[in-house]
Amino acid sequence: MGIEFQSYIGSVGAQLPALPCPIEGHVSLNTPVGSCLDHFGNVWLADTAHNRILVFDSELNHVMAQFGSTGEGPQQFNMPFRLLAHPTKNWIYVSDISNQRIHILHYDANLSVQSIHQFGNEVEVDLKGPNGLAFYQGELCVADEFYEGAGGASRLAIFSEAGQYLRSIHEIEGGKEPIHLLWPQGLSMDDDGLLYVANTGFDTVVRCDWHGKGEPFASNGKCYLDGLELARDVSVIQNRILIPGAKANAISIYDIDGELQGSLDGFFAPIQITQMNDTDQLLITEPILASLQLHQVSLPSFSEQSVGKSYIAESRVVKTVGDDRGSPGQFHFVTAVAGGITQTNHQHYRQKYPLIENWLSHQFSLQEQFFKAMQPAGMPSWLNLAVTAQSEWVQRWQQTWLRVIMNDRFEDPKTLLWMVDAGNYQLQASDNGQADSASPVSLPMLPGSLGIAAYKPKVPLPGQVDHEVPMIVVGNYLSGIVSLLQYDSRIGELVPYTFFGGLGAEPWQLSKPQGITIDPATNDILIADSGNHRISRWRIDSEGEPGLVGVFGKLGAEHGEFHTPSDIAATPNGLIYITDQFNNRIEVYDADNQWKSSFGQEGYGASNDNFLLPTSIDYDSGHLFISDLVNRSIKVFDLEGNFVDSFSGFGADPGKGQLWMPYLLHVNNSKVYLPDCALNRINVYHFDKSKKLAEVSG
Repeated sequence: MGIEFQSYIGSVGAQLPALPCPIEGHVSLNTPVGSCLDHFGNVWLADTAHNRILVFDSELNHVMAQFGSTGEGPQQFNMPFRLLAHPTKNWIYVSDISNQRIHILHYDANLSVQSIHQFGNEVEVDLKGPNGLAFYQGELCVADEFYEGAGGASRLAIFSEAGQYLRSIHEIEGGKEPIHLLWPQGLSMDDDGLLYVANTGFDTVVRCDWHGKGEPFASNGKCYLDGLELARDVSVIQNRILIPGAKANAISIYDIDGELQGSLDGFFAPIQITQMNDTDQLLITEPILASLQLHQVSLPSFSEQSVGKSYIAESRVVKTVGDDRGSPGQFHFVTAVAGGITQTNHQHYRQKYPLIENWLSHQFSLQEQFFKAMQPAGMPSWLNLAVTAQSEWVQRWQQTWLRVIMNDRFEDPKTLLWMVDAGNYQLQASDNGQADSASPVSLPMLPGSLGIAAYKPKVPLPGQVDHEVPMIVVGNYLSGIVSLLQYDSRIGELVPYTFFGGLGAEPWQLSKPQGITIDPATNDILIADSGNHRISRWRIDSEGEPGLVGVFGKLGAEHGEFHTPSDIAATPNGLIYITDQFNNRIEVYDADNQWKSSFGQEGYGASNDNFLLPTSIDYDSGHLFISDLVNRSIKVFDLEGNFVDSFSGFGADPGKGQLWMPYLLHVNNSKVYLPDCALNRINVYHFDKSKKLAEVSG
């Protein structure tokens, strides 16, 4: 057996003109994470999925420098993640997470940048996932996110300022039992030199000294803050603790004693927060929105307003860096795939008019710049988010009508690859699988589109345009609505046919639906109703009306129960395989929705049946293909649950099929399509029964 990486779909769009250059219209970011200021006031940004560092002027008007390329060399990166400026020297520390090392970058006033030392990947240190960084009194602390110690615990690794390994912190001393670290991401430090660790795996923020001794918070007597929804990061700024993700779509703010002061609302999924030289300005990265944002906010106002209550405020957006990821061939948060390409030599009609396509792309880029220029500075963050989404929505409608007017359509829509481009509110399609081949093919979709499946009715339905062209089922994570679409070749667009579902917990409703598949034995539509911890089965009757067949499952860890089921695969003999994500297992049910068996258990590993958040599953050629999220692996099993083979690789190198945040995979005719919503591309692999591949790593 063997899985071999072949290619990817998704235009990169990282090219910059001669520097320095204006930011507007030239900077397309790809999941940026880390930021910092240098000693000259310049803003540094880790454009993570593009494997480069960008340097902007202090006003965020121009790109002054870029550094790095994809690779393992001394001046290269594979997912530069966090940035930290040395307090006195012209050094920037960079956590190069997939290369499992730290860089020291030296810079001067002219922004001549060079990596002068790399460390941490030596055998005696062996960093596994260097993430957050902190510096105090000549020592550098690194959050080693994917280190696997006793019981799977992570660690903090301490180095000298020049990169000499000193020691590790494997657990935090505090309370009756030691506190373990699991997937620590962000690090920060207060004025007394105490470390604050975003202990993401346990949704806590831990406080300790540089030798692992916990420092309790006065508010709860514990050396950690809990009750958080997530702990994506932590920043201690102006004697306040800022935790992105502790509350959904917000940044929670605590005082130094651990008392909740309130929250900054109006974000999507913020990560790193950096204090600007102006104390009322914060730099905030929004990786999923592919943007770096400058916000105006008065942190002291929380202490003044929050006496006896939790103060809620909106920051004001001064500036946003990052062009719309809507250029031809680009994706923005691609989540799922359906269908399959059988004619590799077939070309899309639109490709005959590259001059028109490029001209239109330029016009929409100019329009985007105009929209940004018209937005007043200091707009509340929630309003900025809404206006930005609305302007993108308007552009999608304009692009749709231009495609219709130009008769821009696929000549043979029967064998297409259909892709959910969620961040651009649209579906795209490809007929040849080339890197830049994705083309919009739907009316603008509601925010939250996620899962997709190709559905072919057994008999023509009333009002069906072409029975030979598969209909497309699309689920919406936010609304719980599932839409059935059909391709109208007269206008070259997918148009609505019918819909069902809706947000809620009643049997006919859905909550946070993810994976969708078609049961080949019954032609029913199966949906992973993740928020309700169950599987939902629907059927389209001969009149084209959707009806609920039934649901099964509930929250729990016993057989017959699920914890956030995320995807389903169905075999011709009626068996159903479910990724029971937070139970780290695969559950198997028969055609009567009765539990039959299960396989897998929690644990690290790419070449076994261990799982850490198995996210997606599909069936093809008598085998099961599973995307194991934390292990960054595609694992192949037979139908009895026996491990067969795997492909693994964590990183952002487009030439190696590496993965960061893979979502819902799809297998068709021995080709494995795995969209990565953080890398904004779809990796294409080939499954070959005749050979077995060694595990790919790094």
